[in-house]
Amino acid sequence: MQINERTVAQGTILDVVGDLTYANRGIFKAAVEKAKQAGCRHLIVNLEQVRFVDSAGLGLLVLVSQNFKLLQARLSMLKPQRYVLEIMSLANIPKLIPVYEREEDALNMRAA
Repeated sequence: MQINERTVAQGTILDVVGDLTYANRGIFKAAVEKAKQAGCRHLIVNLEQVRFVDSAGLGLLVLVSQNFKLLQARLSMLKPQRYVLEIMSLANIPKLIPVYEREEDALNMRAA
C-alpha cells in the first residue's frame, strides 16, 4: 500500500494505492495520524486506486470516522471502485461516512 497526502484549503486528501487490509493497517493509521496531528478538519480518503478492502479496513474507516467526529472534524471517501463500494455498502459504511464521486463535491461537502 502507498499513500500520498495532498493538503488543500478545505482539508487533506489521502490518495490510497493498493489494498486497505489488516496487513496494511499500520501505513493507513500512520497517514491518518499525521493528518490529524497537522490539525486536519476534513480528511478525504481517495479510494480510486484501492482494489480490495477487508473487514479490518472497514473497521479502520469506521474508527477514523468516529475519532474525527469526536474532534468535530469529518471524514469522507472519494471514488471507490465498484467492488469496494459494494463491500462497504454491505457493511452500511456509506451511511456513516459520506461517499463522493467527484473531488470537488467532497471538498465542498455536498451530498453525493
